[in-house]
Amino acid sequence: MDRRQFLKFSGFITVSVASTGLVGCGGSSSPAAANLPAATGAGWTFPQSVASGDPRPDSIMLWTRALPAGADSVAAAPSGNDVSIRLVVTATDNSSLLGSNAALAGALVVDTQLPLQAQFDNTVRHKVTGLTAGTTYFYQFVAGDVRSNVGRFKTAPAADADVSQLQFAYMTCQDWSINHWGAMSNMATENLDFIVHLGDYIYETVGEAFQVGAVETRHDQLVLPDGAYKSGTSGAKYATTLADYRYLYKKYRTDTRLQALHERFAFIAIWDDHEFSDDCWQDAETYEGTFNADGSDLHQPARRRNANQAWFEYMPADVSLDTASTSFQNIKIYRDFQFGKLMQLVMTDERLYRADHVIPEAAINPATGVAVGSIGARYLVPEDVFNSVEAQKMAGGTQIGADPLSIVGMLGTTQRQWWMDKMKSSTSTWKLWGNEVSLLRMGLNGVDAIATLVALGAVQQLATAIGTTAAAVGGNLPVAAAIVAASTAGASAATAQAAAMAIAGAGSSSAAQG
Repeated sequence: MDRRQFLKFSGFITVSVASTGLVGCGGSSSPAAANLPAATGAGWTFPQSVASGDPRPDSIMLWTRALPAGADSVAAAPSGNDVSIRLVVTATDNSSLLGSNAALAGALVVDTQLPLQAQFDNTVRHKVTGLTAGTTYFYQFVAGDVRSNVGRFKTAPAADADVSQLQFAYMTCQDWSINHWGAMSNMATENLDFIVHLGDYIYETVGEAFQVGAVETRHDQLVLPDGAYKSGTSGAKYATTLADYRYLYKKYRTDTRLQALHERFAFIAIWDDHEFSDDCWQDAETYEGTFNADGSDLHQPARRRNANQAWFEYMPADVSLDTASTSFQNIKIYRDFQFGKLMQLVMTDERLYRADHVIPEAAINPATGVAVGSIGARYLVPEDVFNSVEAQKMAGGTQIGADPLSIVGMLGTTQRQWWMDKMKSSTSTWKLWGNEVSLLRMGLNGVDAIATLVALGAVQQLATAIGTTAAAVGGNLPVAAAIVAASTAGASAATAQAAAMAIAGAGSSSAAQG
């Protein structure tokens, strides 16, 4: 972190060193907190509870958000209430207090005052260092007379420790609007060391076609503070401002089942596309119908920076952000973790540095004169066409002296070299790659797809569902395969038919791009 970053976040990112002995009440205070009055009284709440992240042998990142009582839990934090709040940490077993806000028992290894500021939406990120490897700790934030729920985390074992096993869970794609989160309650009862979150912690869209359907009654309708319409002046919206992205994290974290997971286990998280924009690459959105007039994707650096900042503020990840930078690449989230001699976990970012799709969604389809969209670029791509275009792009990159993989890859040159170095140098028994995009090419064979539909008696149902595309089947298996894939992916009847006709001549063997 350079000096400019330090000055910017000196009131937000705070650090303390754990003590091996008993810490007295109010034992320390961060410089930023020292200039703020301490929170007093009973008028405080912790609407998003607490969280921990990035466990290392000697450190952890702790998080919370506190508000004055009566404030809207998902609105912007009211100004004029900047105060300091207290953090306490102990190695004494407080397992019986998990899920409650009872006072922690035992000798404290951390007792410090931290700043709570409206400019960061009243979120707190505090890194504790000097911890003991392979140890379970309990923590709690206190605002005035009000205590947060008790949180728990386990530090990673020492790098040279002989570890027989690790137990952790993977999470991804937790859409508030359609997913059912009951499994989180089961996960909270497991004996886990940590949780890996592979992205799509939030979904930036509200009211999309795929987000309509049965959903838990406890998940009410999302309402973005600002938002932009994907098409015209009605229908689905997407997050665009910092307030929008902050709102989504706050709303998701009001679910007590997700809170319970964060209270019990440290998260190691990266993002995928929906933390910014569906199917994004770098700062470009790829919503169909929102391409530039010249057929290129819309680049939205300000929107990308808003998404970066909200993720940074609300995810307990030990990374840095430079909001003074005008670059959309003002944050670096790829990082690695060592768990004794047993495991090296390498977490990558396959959105911020990636090239566009080999066949861009904004590319003009010569058969229709419009952009090919996700059908024909991402969900369904004829294999020989994909391979040909990829080879041409890589050859072109070589000719101009560029890294050919940077033209078609997901990691970017710098991150890819970092990943290779980590994997080559690791001596761990297990080398795990935490990445947000499938490494396997998904294939669709038109003959098999239609045979399956016939066997299930689903042809008529599918044809009715996609309306005018029924006539396009007509015994043409590649066209039928395209229609099946397009409809399954949620495409409209017109999109499904146009895509199917455009790619019919390329054969029924296809590949999907991430």
